[in-house]
Amino acid sequence: MRRDDERGVALLLALLILTLLTALILEFDAEARREYRDAAAFRDNFKARTLTRAAVQAARAVLQQDFLKDKMAGEAYDAPTDLWAMPIKNYAIGDGLLNAQIEDESGKLNLNELAANPGDELQRKAKIQRYKRLFELLQLNPDLVEALIDWVDQDETQEPAGAESLYYQSQRPPYRAANAPLTGLGDLRLVKGFTPDIIDRLSRYATVFPAGGGALVNLNTADLIVIQSLDPAISQSMAMEIVQGRPYKKKEDLDRIGSFQEIGAQLRASQSGYDVKSDYFSTHLSVTVNDTTKTAWAVLRRDPGKGESAVLHLQTF
Repeated sequence: MRRDDERGVALLLALLILTLLTALILEFDAEARREYRDAAAFRDNFKARTLTRAAVQAARAVLQQDFLKDKMAGEAYDAPTDLWAMPIKNYAIGDGLLNAQIEDESGKLNLNELAANPGDELQRKAKIQRYKRLFELLQLNPDLVEALIDWVDQDETQEPAGAESLYYQSQRPPYRAANAPLTGLGDLRLVKGFTPDIIDRLSRYATVFPAGGGALVNLNTADLIVIQSLDPAISQSMAMEIVQGRPYKKKEDLDRIGSFQEIGAQLRASQSGYDVKSDYFSTHLSVTVNDTTKTAWAVLRRDPGKGESAVLHLQTF
């Protein structure tokens, strides 16, 4: 009887040891699987980040290829029919898939133009009215333009509806007006009256590149609202005529839009006229490797003489 008890105890011990071993093996397997997943995620994340940077170089190559194509054809304009404007969808790049879209930054109004003082008070007022028209067309308070002027100009003289450092020093936490050009649209969150919703609504129609201003609006790529903002005499129907007549190979081609001819001549004679070609572009892109996706936004300046592009700004997410 005692031997049977010993056998029973031995069997229980064996079963207990087997259970413990099984639990240890299962825990080891689970831990190994977790480590494998973490290693795979790290690998895919690293690959996606690397390929995202490679994709920016691919965008530069597309812009140069478009430049060379135009040069061979003896053309010098940029329009939505160009190579660079074609979206890239699920393009194989390394171990990932690339989706990208290049946009023309010169088809937007440059908010940093408000930092430049043309010297002529009439020109200054005309410039301010252009930006106020943009805000009105977007159903935004045009007084926001005056707050923006105070943020980007180099003095502490406050516009009637603006705000200088005295106002910002009263905020919590306090800070000073930049009195310098915007480095990105995200800077607007610091400016009096600008909310995330307002910034988002502006993003399609406004840019901050080049930082010093001076780039003319490309009417081959500008939105209807941007075109209307250029001059108070440009109606919605006239802007639609301009859009329907694209692409324009040279600035004078817009004279065939009869209602625009006189306005176009006046704009071409002014410092803040228009153009039909571009030097500044942005690209939104994403690279997916297995279950990992990385996105980036880059701003490129294409050399008008050589076609080579420099990266002015790069954000990865």
